[in-house]
Amino acid sequence: MSETGKEVLDAIMQAIEIEKETFDLYTRAEQKTFNPAGKRIFRWLARTEEEHYLKLAELYKSYSDGERWVFYGGSTIALDPEEGEPGGFDTGDLEALEIAMAIERKGIAHFDQLAQKAADPDGRQMFKTLADEEREHLKLISDRYDALKGAK
Repeated sequence: MSETGKEVLDAIMQAIEIEKETFDLYTRAEQKTFNPAGKRIFRWLARTEEEHYLKLAELYKSYSDGERWVFYGGSTIALDPEEGEPGGFDTGDLEALEIAMAIERKGIAHFDQLAQKAADPDGRQMFKTLADEEREHLKLISDRYDALKGAK
């Protein structure tokens, strides 16, 4: 495998680690919060990060077996509909949201960097899609954080 191929594998492994770290955070946050809206959002975030993790693991295997990219068309996990629950989080969730925003920013930067480095158009598009999904997560989390901070 070429030196560039090894760099790509290292970068994919870093992305896998970010997704696992984020999944773990959201799973813990879902278990800690008592607010139904918070549980719903953290559960959705955890499921999407798990999907990213699995796709990146598939990419790692495919790329290490022959420097082949895999297709990723975006997340297929929908946010569960609200069921008359209050739209917010508990004040104890602020710290989890702050950590989540930092991790999402880290993921966005990593995927943007991978997209810029990817010579393969499919690889570039995959990383752009992942970065866009992390931006969506960051916006949702930031909106919830701002609303909760304003309610204090």
